Amino acid sequence: MFLFKKNPPPIPAETDLLSRASAGRAALTEANRHADIIHITLVGMTAIVMVLLYAVALPVFGREPVRYLWAFGVMVGTALAGIGYLYYLNYRVHQHVSNQARLTEVLVNSLGQGFLSFDVKGVCGRVYSQACLDLLETEPSDKNIVDVLKIPENQRVDFKDWLDVLFMPNHALGFDDVVKFLPQSYIHNHGRQVSLMYRPIRAESGQLTSIVVIATDRTDEHEAQQNAQRQQNFADMICRIFKERNQFLTTVTQIRRFLEQAGLPVQSADVPNILRALHTLKAAVKHFHLDEMGRTVERLEGDLRSLSITSEADFQKTLKAGQAVLQSQLEDVMKQVRDIVGHDYEGRGHLHEVEEAILYGFVNTMKERNADPDLVREYLIDIVAVPIHECFKPFERELMELAEIMGKRMKPVRYTGSNPRILARMVQDFLVSLSHISRNIIDHGIEPSVTRLSRGKDPQGQVSVHAELTVADENQEQWLHIIISDDGAGIDPMTVRARLANLDPLGSWRVEDDQEVIQRIFTWGLSTRDSVTEISGRGVGLEAVEREVRLIGGSIRVYSELYHGTKFDIKIPYSLELTDEELSLNSLPDQSLF
Repeated sequence: MFLFKKNPPPIPAETDLLSRASAGRAALTEANRHADIIHITLVGMTAIVMVLLYAVALPVFGREPVRYLWAFGVMVGTALAGIGYLYYLNYRVHQHVSNQARLTEVLVNSLGQGFLSFDVKGVCGRVYSQACLDLLETEPSDKNIVDVLKIPENQRVDFKDWLDVLFMPNHALGFDDVVKFLPQSYIHNHGRQVSLMYRPIRAESGQLTSIVVIATDRTDEHEAQQNAQRQQNFADMICRIFKERNQFLTTVTQIRRFLEQAGLPVQSADVPNILRALHTLKAAVKHFHLDEMGRTVERLEGDLRSLSITSEADFQKTLKAGQAVLQSQLEDVMKQVRDIVGHDYEGRGHLHEVEEAILYGFVNTMKERNADPDLVREYLIDIVAVPIHECFKPFERELMELAEIMGKRMKPVRYTGSNPRILARMVQDFLVSLSHISRNIIDHGIEPSVTRLSRGKDPQGQVSVHAELTVADENQEQWLHIIISDDGAGIDPMTVRARLANLDPLGSWRVEDDQEVIQRIFTWGLSTRDSVTEISGRGVGLEAVEREVRLIGGSIRVYSELYHGTKFDIKIPYSLELTDEELSLNSLPDQSLF
C-alpha cells in the first residue's frame, strides 16, 4: 500500500494509466473511510469496557451492586450486541482491506512494470511488483539497491554520494535534478531494454523517507526506433546513391577489387596495403550509409591489427573470413539497389548527365557540317537512342502503384525480346498514352487474389512486355513490334456487344465475330465498366492510345481469351532519321515528361 501514499504523479507507461490512477485514488478514499470505522470501533469497545468496569466497581464506591437478574441481563446483552456489531464492522473492514490489497497487487502487476522502494541506507523494501523478477532479474526484498540495479563497481561511490544528497535535508538541488545522475537504464542479461525512473516518498513533514524505482520494458519501443532508423538509413543510402552514382560505382569497384584478393597468398609486404585499403573502404561505405558494411570493415581492420595475429597464416585466415562476410553484404546491397533502379544499374558504368536538347542539337551540327551519314546513324544509336525497356519504367511504376491502390498483387513486369534502342522523343506522346493501358490492365484485367486463386491462378498478376524489330517482306521496312500482355480476366465479347447496343444499335458490329468485336474497345465512349472510377470507366483511354499509334503511322490490335488474359499487339514504324523540325531545339517536347 505504500506505493500510493502521498498520491505520487502518474507514470506514463500505459495508455490507460491515468484511468488506473483515478481508480487508485478512489480506492484510497474508500480505505480512509474504513479507517474511520476502525477508530469508531475502538471508541465503542472502550465505552463498553468502561461501563462493565463501572458495574463491577459499584461496591468499591459504596454503591449497591446490581441485584436484579433482568438488569444484569440487559447490561450483558447490550455489551454482547455492541461487541458483535463492532466485530461485524471490523470484519467488513478486513474484507475490504484484503480486497484492496489484492486489487493493488493486480493493478501494479498488470502494468508490466517493476516497482520497488529503497530507504536512506539503500536497502530495498519487501513490497515489490512481480515484474521485478523479470525486468530486474532478482527478488529485491532486503537487498541493497546497488546490487539490484547492478551498478558497476567503479560507479558505486558516485551513486551513493548522490543518494546522500537526495536524502540530505534542505539540499539545494531538487529531487528531479539529482535523479538525472542516477542510472537511467538497467543492463539486462538477455538484451532487453529496461528504463528506470525514480519517484519520492515523503513523510508528513516533507522529509524524503524512501525512493520508488520504476522499471519499464522498452524493448519493443527500442526495436521500433531501430527499425525506423534502419529505414531512414536505407532511404539516405538510396538518395545518396542516386545523387552520386558514379562515386558509388567507384566504391563498389574498390570493394570488388579488395575481395578479389581473397585466397591469394599474403606476404608481409602486402599487409600495409591491405590495411590502407580497408581504412579507405571504411570511409567510402560509411559515406553511402552502408552501416553494416562499415561495421564489418571496421571490425576486420581491428582484428587484423590485433596482437593475436602472430603469423602470415593467421593474418590470411582472418582476412579471408572478413572478406566472405563483406562479399555477402555487398551482394545484399547490390540486390537492393537493382530492385529499385534496375538490374543493369552496375553494368551501365559511370554516367554523365547531358541535356537531351544538346544531344539532338549535335545531330543538326553534324548534318550542317556534312558528316558521314553512317557516323550520324551510329551516334544516334549509341548516344541518343535508349533501350525501349527503359522507356517502359514509368509504365511499370504506374502498374505497381495502381495495384497497391486497388489492393491487387502484382509481380514485376517481365521483359522479353531484343530490347531495341529507339529515339524516345519521336514516340513521346505514344509512350505517355501507355498510361491508359496500365490503368485498364489493373482495373479491368487483373483480378483480386482470391478470385485468381479460385480460378487456379497465381495470386499475383503478371504483365509482360515484348519488344523487337521486325522487317516487312514487301519493302524491307523496319517496324517496332511491341506486345503488352497480362494474365487477367480477359475481355468478354458479350459485354462489349451489350455496350455497343447502346452506343450504335444499327452498327456493323452485329455481324462481326468475337475477335473483331473486341477491337471496338478502341471506340470513343465505350467502356466495359458499369460505373466510372478514378482509374477508368469513361471510355476514352484506349481510344487515345489507338489515336497516338495511328498518328505515328502504326497499328494496334487486341487479342483476348476470357479468364486467361489480354494482349495488345502494337506495330509502329522504326526509324533513326530525324526531320528538320524534330532536330529544332525549339520544337522538342517538354523534357520534364520523362
